[in-house]
Amino acid sequence: MGMQSNAAGRGEVAVFVDLENIRYSTINSFGREPDPLIWRDKAMKYGLMAVARAYADFDQHPAAVRTKLEVAGFEAQHFPAKRTTDSQGRERVVSRSDLNFAVDIINTALARPDIETFLLFTGDKDFIRLVTTLRNRLGRRVVICGIPGSISPDLVTSAGEEDHIVVEPCFDNDVAIIRAIYTYIGQLHPGFVPTQSHMSRTLWRFLDRNALPSEHIEAKIMEFVRKGILSKRQTVNGQNQELVTTELNLTNSMVEEALRGWSPEPVFTPADLEDDPIH
Repeated sequence: MGMQSNAAGRGEVAVFVDLENIRYSTINSFGREPDPLIWRDKAMKYGLMAVARAYADFDQHPAAVRTKLEVAGFEAQHFPAKRTTDSQGRERVVSRSDLNFAVDIINTALARPDIETFLLFTGDKDFIRLVTTLRNRLGRRVVICGIPGSISPDLVTSAGEEDHIVVEPCFDNDVAIIRAIYTYIGQLHPGFVPTQSHMSRTLWRFLDRNALPSEHIEAKIMEFVRKGILSKRQTVNGQNQELVTTELNLTNSMVEEALRGWSPEPVFTPADLEDDPIH
């Protein structure tokens, strides 16, 4: 109620989401699916959502993504990608979402002169010309909302404003993932070491899918490396081959808290867990 009353005093806004850019940036940076409710709440700080649309080839995304968009009040705009084959038999995939994203934004600006603020959820520099047209020729306020580290600086400069999408860490999920990594490492046979590639392929065996879907494991491991939860160490095996191990950083405060007073349950590990021998 308070959120709506605050928004009402700021007029109406138009919100357009480049779903593929935002979804994959969120997965790569945070190892989890985005939450459109966060986008809605961000937009409502600027005004009531007169227009709220998300663009993608939805055949390339889980059905749950579309459901979450609808729950948050976003219209899913489905534009199947165009697939062609070149003379050498290689398939080329051309997105149709980006073009329709841009055209609809301009059409909305022309049809709704009363909407002064446009929130563009994207970090793609290909939309710089779109942003400059909105701002410089049509006189609109443009705010770029994207995932930190995945936003073109030039896009932000062209808009003049940005409002990052902040994804709060889910401590309980991270604890479960840290414990799963600890269990995975403990189940490796003597003479084998954990590597990032093997961990990415195998960790699903030790995880509840509700904590981390298997398709997000690799991104989560990369996030843990960036945060110092996992550390890398170079070693040489018995064949004089260099290997880089990826192991829990037991001095990290989150790792310490996740493992304090906890002991893993015995887990049967099949032989295909064996990888990367050190001798």
